[in-house]
Amino acid sequence: MGLFIILNEKYSIERFGNRRNMVKRKTKKNEDILDRYKRILSIFSITLGIFCLINYIIF
Repeated sequence: MGLFIILNEKYSIERFGNRRNMVKRKTKKNEDILDRYKRILSIFSITLGIFCLINYIIF
């Protein structure tokens, strides 16, 4: 889920005919506080997911 949020902020999927391409979005120079929290939460969810998978494999 966190990886999806990070990619959704930077890229958009556009359709050209029958093909789909990832197009890089223009980045904002002034970042909101909300954008910073979104990035922190997405990185946290990725690390938490990795630790959950490792825990499941070990036990």
